[in-house]
Amino acid sequence: MAESGEDREAERTRATRTRARLDYVVRVSGVGFWYCDLPFGPMDWDERVKEHFFFPVDARVTIDDFYTRLHPDDREPTRKAIEVSIEGGGSYDVEYRTVDPNSGAVKWIRALGGAAYADDGTPTHFDGVTVDVTAQKLDQQRLASLNEQLREQDRRKDEFLATLAHELRNPLAPLRTGLHILSLQTSPEQTARLREMMERQLAHLVRMVDDLLDISRVTLGKVSLKKERLDFRAVLHSALETSHPLIEAGGHELGVQLPPDPLPLYVDPTRLTQVIANLLNNSVKYTPPGGRIHLSAAVEPETLIIQVRDTGIGIPAEMLPRVFDPFTQVGRSLAHTQSGLGLGLTLVHRIVEMHGGSVEAESPGIGLGSTLTVRLPLAPPISARSVMRDTRSAVSAAEALRILVVDDNIDAADSLALLLSLRGHKTHLAHTGEAAVADARAFRPHVAFVDIGLPDVSGYEVARRMRAESTDGRPLTLVALTGWGSEEDRRRAQAAGFDSHFVKPVDLDKLSDILTRSGAPT
Repeated sequence: MAESGEDREAERTRATRTRARLDYVVRVSGVGFWYCDLPFGPMDWDERVKEHFFFPVDARVTIDDFYTRLHPDDREPTRKAIEVSIEGGGSYDVEYRTVDPNSGAVKWIRALGGAAYADDGTPTHFDGVTVDVTAQKLDQQRLASLNEQLREQDRRKDEFLATLAHELRNPLAPLRTGLHILSLQTSPEQTARLREMMERQLAHLVRMVDDLLDISRVTLGKVSLKKERLDFRAVLHSALETSHPLIEAGGHELGVQLPPDPLPLYVDPTRLTQVIANLLNNSVKYTPPGGRIHLSAAVEPETLIIQVRDTGIGIPAEMLPRVFDPFTQVGRSLAHTQSGLGLGLTLVHRIVEMHGGSVEAESPGIGLGSTLTVRLPLAPPISARSVMRDTRSAVSAAEALRILVVDDNIDAADSLALLLSLRGHKTHLAHTGEAAVADARAFRPHVAFVDIGLPDVSGYEVARRMRAESTDGRPLTLVALTGWGSEEDRRRAQAAGFDSHFVKPVDLDKLSDILTRSGAPT
């Protein structure tokens, strides 16, 4: 039956709609179509393929242009894949990178296709499609990078646990042996030597535990800096006292170079001492016996530069970005002189950053030593107001307060009482709760600093009893001293009658404010 005009028109309409749907799918999916006569002549690419290769829509493309736009590492593998597909009649399925010659931008493209052949087997066409798979490739690379990071973290965790077990056994072995020897009959000289040995090993254990706790607190943000204005020399003196035994034991030569002018900082002295001591100890650890360690300080605009250089084993270039990572040790097999958990430089990095500074490591390479550089902001100049406040820190006799200090830690009580006495106040000490209540009746303090953890009754009970017995109208300010600082602890202190709640160690500025608010004595 002859096809009617209406049938032909309907077929053309269906064909038009099919092409429209196909064009829509191509546009949405990002698929491009390419056609090539064989042997390769001009390439017939649609606009999507040209976009994949960074060509303008009206560009004429040849096979040479195709290879030129491929990443250099992908040209030969792609050429071989095309030859194999044409010669063997198999499918063509490759991924390659295309490069924009102007911007250097890169796309990942997947190409699929194959050859068509004449009746005699001669290849006549090589056609197919391209798809931009850059997003998928980047996702795969990110996933591979994350997997590699996880494997590295897992490896370092296993290495750390093995190191921790090893380092704990080192001091535990002589401690156990020493205890066994002490159970036998020993001379006083032997006992003294054993005690010294066991104290050294115990101190080593305590240092490792302290490092673990410190890195945990710093990482979780549970360390608050107690800053004060001081000269860097004071911090350096404390750090040298800490590190001197290790430096001396290693037979190292230590040089220190400081400028003559003051080096004012506003820092937490305890934490910065830890930083300098860890830097020195790190140099001791990685410097063979008899090496040289040199510490210097210099001033740049608003910045103090502290450098610790050594003649140690050096740092490989690939390790430089990782020396401040937790549990990282450089050249473990080379470092026979000292042990450790690989936390010292991590603490240095975290503490320095908390002070608004930075730290970096440099080394020419293995066997050529290393340099660690810390940059800290200098303290701003002292204002005239601050100078006036300092000159008035001591009170007159008429302004002196009677202050009762209650703490079973004798050193803590003595030092606080001494500080208050130097400021002109009259102080009295008590080391138990019962003594504090009894002494308050006779001493009649204006202010009482009371430790909560007393050996007989709690500081809360002391406050309640002192408040109950203070019925003569005289002012009494009760201040709680404790190592606990939660909101619940503050509520308990307030309920017991305390006016203020201080977490140890006492902030001296807050202490001064309390004494000022307590008013003149009556």
